[in-house]
Amino acid sequence: MRTIAVYPGRFHPFSLGHKAVYDQLANNPKIDDVYIVTSKKQDQDKSPFSYDDKVAMMTKTGVPASHIIPVTNPYKIDEIVKKLNLDPVNDRLIYALGGDDAQRFNYTPVSPLQLYTPKKRMKPVGQHAYVKIVPQIPYNILGKRVTHASDIRKMYQTGNDNDRNQIIVDLYGRIDPELKDTFDHALGVNTPQEAIIYGQEKRFAGDNPVNVMRERREQLLIKISETRQQLNRYQIVDYIDERISRKK
Repeated sequence: MRTIAVYPGRFHPFSLGHKAVYDQLANNPKIDDVYIVTSKKQDQDKSPFSYDDKVAMMTKTGVPASHIIPVTNPYKIDEIVKKLNLDPVNDRLIYALGGDDAQRFNYTPVSPLQLYTPKKRMKPVGQHAYVKIVPQIPYNILGKRVTHASDIRKMYQTGNDNDRNQIIVDLYGRIDPELKDTFDHALGVNTPQEAIIYGQEKRFAGDNPVNVMRERREQLLIKISETRQQLNRYQIVDYIDERISRKK
């Protein structure tokens, strides 16, 4: 009989803190396998990251892609059984939840969800699933203790580019340009309102508009030089044509 644990969540964003919970479950000798389950639901305010964004965050922290499962509702036990191909008679299912999430359920004797305790004899998933309470994840973001993902997203949106780089380091332990691009896109950083416009071109300046302007100026000087060379050639041709017409 196998014991499978699922770690459900919205994960906007996923971080090394979540990976630590995953590792704790994976290293539990009483658990045979661990899966992260999350939905593809996305909206700009509360769920700005796409499912693919979240998979990228998870795999970059070391979660195997094969252990990340999309679900419509992680608390529909039948869906989890089907997605993971569990045997209702021989397999047991554990939900790993933080304390706040665990309190949302009623654990009556007939409830499909029961609280997990190491000494309790678990029944197969065809009868019950079990809730194991895992540590709440505190974050140290820009030197401040943060407990809600919404606060992280707000700090990212309101910070400068140095702050955003540091937030990526605080969440993932290193600077990762791909993850930073993901955050910038999902959280609306460096949108057209923050762009510098040259003629028909929009150049995203971020916190370095001077560097962008210097780069654009160098490109313009090259164009001007090329144009002058073309004009000089045209003037010589016009002069020759004029001399020929006078001789006639």
